[in-house]
Amino acid sequence: MAERGMRTFWLHPAELFVARIVAIVIVLDAGLVALRGSSIDVAAYAKIALLVGLFLGLGLAYRRSGRSEAIGAMTVCTGLFIAFTASLSLFNYLLTPNPRPLIDPWLQAADSALGYHWPDAIAWAAEHPLFNEAMRFAYMATLPQIAVLVAVLGLTKRLEDLYSLLLTVTITGTIAVMFWGLFPSAGAKSFHHISSALLHLVRPVVDPAYGAEILALVKNGAPYLSPDEFRGLIAFPSFHIVLAVTATWHARHINWLFGPYLLVNLIVLPAVLVHGGHHLVDIPAGMAVFAFGLYCAREILHPAAARAAIPAT
Repeated sequence: MAERGMRTFWLHPAELFVARIVAIVIVLDAGLVALRGSSIDVAAYAKIALLVGLFLGLGLAYRRSGRSEAIGAMTVCTGLFIAFTASLSLFNYLLTPNPRPLIDPWLQAADSALGYHWPDAIAWAAEHPLFNEAMRFAYMATLPQIAVLVAVLGLTKRLEDLYSLLLTVTITGTIAVMFWGLFPSAGAKSFHHISSALLHLVRPVVDPAYGAEILALVKNGAPYLSPDEFRGLIAFPSFHIVLAVTATWHARHINWLFGPYLLVNLIVLPAVLVHGGHHLVDIPAGMAVFAFGLYCAREILHPAAARAAIPAT
């Protein structure tokens, strides 16, 4: 009973796990910034820290007062999501310049073996303007889906799913950045020329110009680190796919939300190719990372049940 009371009064084990990850990443960020003498946007990070503090403080106040554990959990998880995203994106950029060779030649070879060519996907999107716009919307909707899901799961008191969502995103995000640090990739958009006419018709969210920026970042690093300027660096595995599958899975118990999420995230599959400039093999890689992250989340939430399932698996 005492342990249960402490969990309710302070932090749930899932929240504590994520808080520890965030603390470790922040320490690494601070060490790398000091070691490299990097210039960072202090004002922007101070605003993020204030926002995180407000969410955590409000959530813990609700929890301690006993007014609403659901609102407390939702608010604490929101603060942790913001802290994790900000600290990990900074860490990702601090991994540049990255002297390790890009793995894109191997990814392109795998794509070729599967008969996939990124310029062909762009040409196809140009011939289907309505679906191209649907893909753009789906691609841009991945992060908002997570934000909406946090609120819905909290307000409907589906705290088990909320903590699973928090853990899965944290674990998969950490894995993706660590993998990129060891095996960097820039994506198909960085290695193909697309005519200006096709680019005008498709208007990919991530285009070859940004691919060139990624290659420059990998080679030279970023002179100024600001969360307002950060964009995704990771191609393999596709983290958009990770988020899309994660959102769909954790919306499965909410009938009115699951259908729209499933539809939108099915469209995310081709969208990451056209508007994310990914290799085809980035998609199954993202799904595999999700599956591993979900298993780890279940192990943290229910260690005995997860271990019992191993022989059957």
